[in-house]
Amino acid sequence: MRGRAWVFGDDVNTDVIHPPSFFSLDHEVVKRGLFNKLDPTMQPAIIPGDMIIGGRNFGCGSSRETSIQSLLLNRIGAIVAADFARIFYRNATNNALPCVTFSDPADLQLISGGQLLELHFQDWTLRTDSGDRIQLEPPGNFVQRIWQAGGLLELLDNREKICSD
Repeated sequence: MRGRAWVFGDDVNTDVIHPPSFFSLDHEVVKRGLFNKLDPTMQPAIIPGDMIIGGRNFGCGSSRETSIQSLLLNRIGAIVAADFARIFYRNATNNALPCVTFSDPADLQLISGGQLLELHFQDWTLRTDSGDRIQLEPPGNFVQRIWQAGGLLELLDNREKICSD
């Protein structure tokens, strides 16, 4: 997976990711809300496959799935962070949005906004256009199967995938 880095710090909450003023059944409205209150120029500049890079406690706050839907509608490829709020991580996983943690959270400092990144799921590394090779923590096999199935509901619709290796 290849994309540009959008870098954030610690404690990025779901109301920052997707402000309540953009809650809607209209997907275009939800899409436009991504990080809108933080930087209204960000969402139009996103290219499919871009990655969100975060610090500690990424996705804290509300359990509403609109933040996940906005990320997916904007075709964010993955989120790599020091760690995630558990409810955000589960919502993202259940919707097949890969969330991966740094093996060493200090490696966040190696990434700058706009930098081109390559996420390699085979060896769980994130490679930067400046030559850094950052080790990531692989999630469990069941989480990976949820991603591969396209989400938890899709996995449950295809029960033989649940028990497969």
